[in-house]
Amino acid sequence: MPLLALLVLLGWPLVVAVLFQRMERPRAMVWSILAGYLLLPQLVEIDLPAFPGLNKHMVPALAAAVMVWFVTKDRAADEPAPPPMGPWVAGLLAISFASPLLTAMTNPDPLVDGVNYRPAMSISQGLGELIVLVLQLLPFLMGYKLLWNARGAELWSRCLLLGVLCYSIPMLIELRLSPQINVWVYGYFQHDFIQTIRYGGYRPIVFLEHPLWVALMTMTAFLAAIAIARNHRTRRNLLIAAYLGCIVILCKSAGALLQALMAAPLVAFARPRTMVLAAALVGTVALAYPTLRTTSWMPLQGIVDLALSISPERGRSLEFRLMNEEALLARAMERPVFGWGGWGRSLFYDPYSGRLASVPDGQWVILIGARGVFGYLAQFLLLLTPIFALWRAMPGGRHPPRQKEMVILGAVALMLAMNLLDLIPNATLTPLTWLTAGALLGNARRLRLGIRDPAGNPDDSPESARILPKKAGLRTVL
Repeated sequence: MPLLALLVLLGWPLVVAVLFQRMERPRAMVWSILAGYLLLPQLVEIDLPAFPGLNKHMVPALAAAVMVWFVTKDRAADEPAPPPMGPWVAGLLAISFASPLLTAMTNPDPLVDGVNYRPAMSISQGLGELIVLVLQLLPFLMGYKLLWNARGAELWSRCLLLGVLCYSIPMLIELRLSPQINVWVYGYFQHDFIQTIRYGGYRPIVFLEHPLWVALMTMTAFLAAIAIARNHRTRRNLLIAAYLGCIVILCKSAGALLQALMAAPLVAFARPRTMVLAAALVGTVALAYPTLRTTSWMPLQGIVDLALSISPERGRSLEFRLMNEEALLARAMERPVFGWGGWGRSLFYDPYSGRLASVPDGQWVILIGARGVFGYLAQFLLLLTPIFALWRAMPGGRHPPRQKEMVILGAVALMLAMNLLDLIPNATLTPLTWLTAGALLGNARRLRLGIRDPAGNPDDSPESARILPKKAGLRTVL
């Protein structure tokens, strides 16, 4: 394991402590998770006894949670409490937390296939996966707690935009010189290099898992830039939105480009309620995809033929993905309720060589295979609920009150919906996804319950472009 990468991961809690010392809690929490996701090394874990490995997705969230709920809890007295989540969301969280344990209890048998041996699931393994799930959901809970008002939603949009703007510099370097920044900084390359080559050039990866993850994040920041430019139509904001649109194209990801073409016109021109309705439809398609793909409503062969006519290479890749999905879905349906569990039990291995014979790409097929329909519905419904909750809570009419606030929330709903759509072909479920869902759900509950925004109406402020004070003052938190 590269020493520098391990030291950076171990030292990130100190960075989080400094952020909470110098910023207000919502901003510090957002930058702790966002900067950690952008900068920390991939494939490096901190292994502790009787505890699951901690990686770049978990360390920032855990450190921020400690600061929010323990170290800086005295500041919470000055902050209004978020609205209650409601029984539906509480039930989904309970089902999600029960899923790893139920999966472990229903998989007590080891699997032997040729030279392959996959051990049985145990209660301790289920508890370990439960801990991992809790750490993964921390951004969702913190987003709900700290970003539940209109200023919190816009804060998240602006921080994401600023983070991707800064990230575009190393992205442009990799587009020109090839993806090498992770090698230069941490001393290793985190993925298969061939995956970064597309259309006669390179795709940036910087410090993330895959170029597709970079493209999706850039596309969501592009939507945030359009929403901000729509609310504050200045030359600078318009140029930023145009610049990020060009970066999305340069990422050379057909999926992210298609999502941008779907969502960008809605964010730029549609009414906020129409934006949220479109997000709800897209999210429903993503949730129902495992069922839709077995019906004539989803012409998979026609989609493959269209992809082959556009690019034979991309068409063959799509066909390979669909074949893998078919095999893995059939495997998952052998234990449909609670799934097969971990240790690769839901995958296919060659019985003679022991090598992996199936490639799980989409988050949905990974979840159904490992946790069954029970775990799949718990997580996907938890991601989809904020969009539907916001759709029910938004005021109607052509000119709803607090128009600028509604535009930001509509854009955040589309950002989450496009991420849900991307979970069909890819496993792009990141801490940023959960943070977006938590912030959106908090705002939806606030609107639904008619709670007055304690931060005031940003539309009436002459300094609405500045969401929080530039500097909250220095406070000692250690």
